[in-house]
Amino acid sequence: MCEALGKSPLYVRSLQTRLGLYIPENGEGYPAAYAHFLRILIALRTFSVPLDDIINLFEIEKKLLILLKVDTLSSSKTWYLDACGSCSTSVHRLLLTNYDVGHSITPVGIQFNLDFSIRQPELFSGAEMGEDVRKVLDLYRKVRDRVLERIRMEEPVVRNALAWVENIPRR
Repeated sequence: MCEALGKSPLYVRSLQTRLGLYIPENGEGYPAAYAHFLRILIALRTFSVPLDDIINLFEIEKKLLILLKVDTLSSSKTWYLDACGSCSTSVHRLLLTNYDVGHSITPVGIQFNLDFSIRQPELFSGAEMGEDVRKVLDLYRKVRDRVLERIRMEEPVVRNALAWVENIPRR
């Protein structure tokens, strides 16, 4: 995987650890969606997006997915990455996990997925503890917009670097 990503094992492990990603056991292998997610992270770091901003955005995206009960749709240990690499384009896709929330959050209401999981009961419901999918979505948009603004600011720098490297003689 490191070879395919063009990064050292130390770099990749650092990303996995800092984001709290599931790390498959030896021989288990990585799903294609996992590798696609790591490519997104590497691209964001190339655009000088601070890792703390990426971590924050990722945690908010996972929170949104949990509130929409996406975590109950799969027994995958990387359920939050399962939509990465999807070819579908939509303005309603989350930036990192690529999950399309357009069908779940509409102007007239919120369509929660059915919850098929067995969970430990909480003392208070999510709503009683202040969890609101619209509030989390608003927070997501603010953080995502900050990340996208950083990318736009760095784009000319990356383009100049790519133009410069084209002029370096190859051996």
